[in-house]
Amino acid sequence: MFSDLRQTFRALAKSPGFAFVGILSLALGIGACTAIFSLFNAILLRSLPVPNPHELRVLQWSGVDTRIPSLGEKPEEIGNRQIASAVSHPLFLNLREQGAGLANIFGFYPVQEIVARAQHDPFVASGLMVSDNFFPGLGTQAFTGRLFRAGDDHPASGANIVITHQWWENHFARDPDTIGKTVSLNGHVFTVIGILPANFPGVTPANPAEFYVPMQAGSPFLFTDITATRHWFVRMMARLKPGVNQAALQSALTLAFAREASAVMKEPTMMAEPGRSGPATDRKTYRNPLIIMAGAVSLVMLIACANLAGLSLARGAARQHELAVRVALGSSRWRLARQSIAESLVLAPAGGVLGLLIAVWAKDALSRLLAGSADGLSYDLSLDAAVLGFSFAAALFTALLSGLLPALRASRVDPLDGLKARGALSAPRLRAGKILVVAQIALSLLLLTGAGLSLRSLANLRRIDAGFNTDRLLVFSLNPAGVGYQGPALSAFYAKVQDALATLPGVNGTTVLQYPLLSGRRWGVGFDLPGRAPRSPDEFQAHRLTVGETFFNTMGIPILNGRSLSTADAEGAPPALVANATFVRKFFANEDPLGRIVKIHGINWQIVGVCGDAKYDDITDAVPATVYMSFRQYTLRYSVSFYVRTALEPLALTQVVRKTIAAVDPSVPVAAVTTQGNLRDKNIGQERLLAVLCAALAGIAVLLACIGLYGLMAYHVTRRTNEIAIRIAIGALPRSLARSILRDALVLAAIGIGVGLPAVFFATRVIENQLYGISPNDPLTLAAVIGVLVMVALLAAWLPARRATKVDPMVALRAE
Repeated sequence: MFSDLRQTFRALAKSPGFAFVGILSLALGIGACTAIFSLFNAILLRSLPVPNPHELRVLQWSGVDTRIPSLGEKPEEIGNRQIASAVSHPLFLNLREQGAGLANIFGFYPVQEIVARAQHDPFVASGLMVSDNFFPGLGTQAFTGRLFRAGDDHPASGANIVITHQWWENHFARDPDTIGKTVSLNGHVFTVIGILPANFPGVTPANPAEFYVPMQAGSPFLFTDITATRHWFVRMMARLKPGVNQAALQSALTLAFAREASAVMKEPTMMAEPGRSGPATDRKTYRNPLIIMAGAVSLVMLIACANLAGLSLARGAARQHELAVRVALGSSRWRLARQSIAESLVLAPAGGVLGLLIAVWAKDALSRLLAGSADGLSYDLSLDAAVLGFSFAAALFTALLSGLLPALRASRVDPLDGLKARGALSAPRLRAGKILVVAQIALSLLLLTGAGLSLRSLANLRRIDAGFNTDRLLVFSLNPAGVGYQGPALSAFYAKVQDALATLPGVNGTTVLQYPLLSGRRWGVGFDLPGRAPRSPDEFQAHRLTVGETFFNTMGIPILNGRSLSTADAEGAPPALVANATFVRKFFANEDPLGRIVKIHGINWQIVGVCGDAKYDDITDAVPATVYMSFRQYTLRYSVSFYVRTALEPLALTQVVRKTIAAVDPSVPVAAVTTQGNLRDKNIGQERLLAVLCAALAGIAVLLACIGLYGLMAYHVTRRTNEIAIRIAIGALPRSLARSILRDALVLAAIGIGVGLPAVFFATRVIENQLYGISPNDPLTLAAVIGVLVMVALLAAWLPARRATKVDPMVALRAE
């Protein structure tokens, strides 16, 4: 073994170009695979760091024709069934009691954008309201202090809070006496009773909670009476008890659920899904892009293997005389094969180490791309044992796969042919090498087509008219209700901030808004039209947005009829609303909508204007019927967003905006600072991820295919030096020699394209649902991809062809 390794290092030192290209090829393939797998592992595979995570289950329900008055999540549609996880608090307590003999069922509810104060300045935090058995159900222990226990969700138990280890570090400076101190959340005081371990990510790793408070009656974070049955907001998980199977739990819970839910849905059913990684709500967003990327990066790995194998075969052809001498001197064929595999096993660790370095950089870049922000995802993307093991396995796999064919070829050397004059070997066929190059081109065609389709789909998404001007808009959120503002004082605060921001230099407009557009958030509202009966129970439904009177001017949304909202539309004045064009077409076709009454929650709102259509929550969705109300008449009681239209780069005004808000009230922190452009990019984050990654992987694949074709043609020219010299000596023109080499490269490219086309027509169906505005078999994209591969083939063969034209026949024939 040591002899083989010593000879391998000596041989590679004599061929530094081959070693460099081989290591680089493996590094690109292994690095891309490891980066994608680190995301795949963190988002889809990694278990929660709790005891026996395989016992955890996520509880969901499904039904047909659901009619829940207030459901705190958008249900998933599968066929005619709706699937969701939120239930009312009374229903949660009932299900927990019914399933107590089979599992420990616990509940939680996220609370976001809470104004918190620990020891110093206020800040914005997010947390979870949890049942008293939440931590026992997970099996989590406290780092210090204690966690919630039975009875802690009763109002008489007091206002207690459990904080994360990071909160303790950031806001208590790791003070050992933190237990017993108080924290203010939205102006309400809570006592710290426990600190969680540093590695505890919670049940929602994508949006980790910073604090935990009991879910109890009278909580300041509940928008409704906790005993109300019409509000479904509690999410549930369960830990199976020893010896209990999942089917038994589902059966027991379905019976209990059907009794309670039959009034609001048909065919109610409870489901217990695997919960070792927590609820799948966030992971569903990334699953399809990651699966597609895993397939694409596997193709890149195969191309890297084929590249190294092809280069090794070509190099083996050049060493055929040496191998024949070794066989003639008694070397066994297994020894030659082992020597060839040793080269791959030496290159693989070097490629693996370099690939890990590439993966460390690439995984963070991919995380930022997935999140649509510079902060990246909240998932733990560290290179743990699973990722390192994958990288080692990938390196070993590539080493064996790329070294297998050259090893077989080396073991079949014929000493009689190999010891003949080298001139006899002047034109090796390198059939296996050509097959590998054809395979690389076919796989590159597949990846390039996917990249082309994804990039054109992304371009189509970017060209969608949002209905408002998305340029130079700074967006941030405020939560004055969290520091005690209520009723008229809230509206007065919003108006004061709106006016203060409007006076800043470089600001062309500002407005308050219920929440940002294109942020994935929506608020539906049912209404009545006096004198008209709905044809179906859900006919009179629309989207609602509460805004400032400057909203339409700031956003660039035109008023088509009537007037905009104004400061006169205040408390005490007749309730006024502006409807968009879709609302008018849907409910007042061929009628004048101005002055018509829309009854919402028992209040008569009068349509005073009609505005242009604007996208609401999703850039790809059709514009919904939407009504706009003034914050002066419909008070915004929770966190709100402000938009600032600037003449400069929006984020450059961040500090000025913070100082302006602090001048109005320093106790109200500014949070979630971003731009409308970033929100739009995040709205198409999956498509952008797919396009960028496909383009990057396709670029790597084309580079590897180019290197592989260049290596094959270069060795081919080197081995044909004697033949080329004779042809030049008897009068062959240099351009005819170059043409023959370029023709060989084009033939290989044409064969590869022909082999890859059927696979392209089949594989593009996989990403059809990820495309927008383009056919999966778009002829223009396919023609462009073929053109790129032809140009790459010509480029890879041009240098060897140019070298062939420079052969000096006297020097070449004298050497032979």
